[in-house]
Amino acid sequence: MCGGEKRKTAATECAFFLSDPPERVGPAQRFTLAPADFALVNPNTGTAPIFRTKRDAEAWALKTESEMDRALFVDQSEARETTLRDLIALYLRDVTDHRPSECSRISESCRLKRFLKTERALCSYAVFHLRPEHFEEYRDRRLAQRKKNGKTIGPGTVKRELTTLKRVIDYRRRRLGLLVNPLNAEDVKRPAVNDERDVRLSIEERERLLQACDDARNPWLRAFVELGFETGARRGNLLRLAWEDVNFARRTALLRGVKNSRQPEKIINHVIGLTPRAVEVLKGVPRIEQRVFPMTENAFRLAFNRARTRAGVEHFHFHDTRHERISSLFEANWSMIQVMAQTGHRDPKSVKRYANLTGGYLADELAKLEQRRAE
Repeated sequence: MCGGEKRKTAATECAFFLSDPPERVGPAQRFTLAPADFALVNPNTGTAPIFRTKRDAEAWALKTESEMDRALFVDQSEARETTLRDLIALYLRDVTDHRPSECSRISESCRLKRFLKTERALCSYAVFHLRPEHFEEYRDRRLAQRKKNGKTIGPGTVKRELTTLKRVIDYRRRRLGLLVNPLNAEDVKRPAVNDERDVRLSIEERERLLQACDDARNPWLRAFVELGFETGARRGNLLRLAWEDVNFARRTALLRGVKNSRQPEKIINHVIGLTPRAVEVLKGVPRIEQRVFPMTENAFRLAFNRARTRAGVEHFHFHDTRHERISSLFEANWSMIQVMAQTGHRDPKSVKRYANLTGGYLADELAKLEQRRAE
């Protein structure tokens, strides 16, 4: 290895830029490298450029000097030395551990730690050498994997994993000198997710479910499920609901830490309206502690699963109560703005996923058109 005034090789087949100019004593300075020294140069991370011929070294030096003169040179040395594993560890420490929402912290941490454990080969790559093809192969392999119950990994799960990994790289992309994130959606196509559900209970089915909840040993189950039907709130928000956040006079409730996929670093609180029935249900819940429903998520899940089995509606998920509420609001001729104000959605496309208008409602609306024509 050698360095000169123009930083070009004079007699060797391998050239390096010195990171600190004072290290260079004179233009004729040379360093003798033994075979063991070359073994220290990581061919995967590319911590130093290696050239097959003197001509390649000179061409690279000339191009780099030209870019520096024109202020186009981008220092990517850190990207060559930082592996994906290093980047994930940094992201977990600086970002994930500081998420304001506990649910966000746990889910993101589990997702990244699983990736570190199962994708050791991919994690050993220097970020500089990561290509879209690496993640396309990972995507296809994950979609073909099966869980313990024999089912394949869902496309929604894989999509969330790719989105999280993209955030990891974006976090240090500028500092690493990366011009493009190899996980951009334009380069790595995300799996198509079809998670729309069209599950609405009949009046009889709903009554059977509420009666089964009423017969449960869990004293809060019926009130919890009925409040889900009345408000359309998510399970986690209802479990966190505190008495101090319920305003009976104004018939409102403050839901703290609502789901916020676009900006997980921010906590968003949202005020919803309460129907007269929702107010009645809440007034009937005994005040035992600060939370309205002092039960764990697992306790609710087990009790609800038993209740829906007794009611003969095993296909019904608690989240379907949100579908039911949103669909009923549209059937009551609420505008999109009104519905989004109640549900907390920020994207009309998301609201559309929840709207499952019944055939009877559509038939009635068509009948109204016929009546108008007749008039």
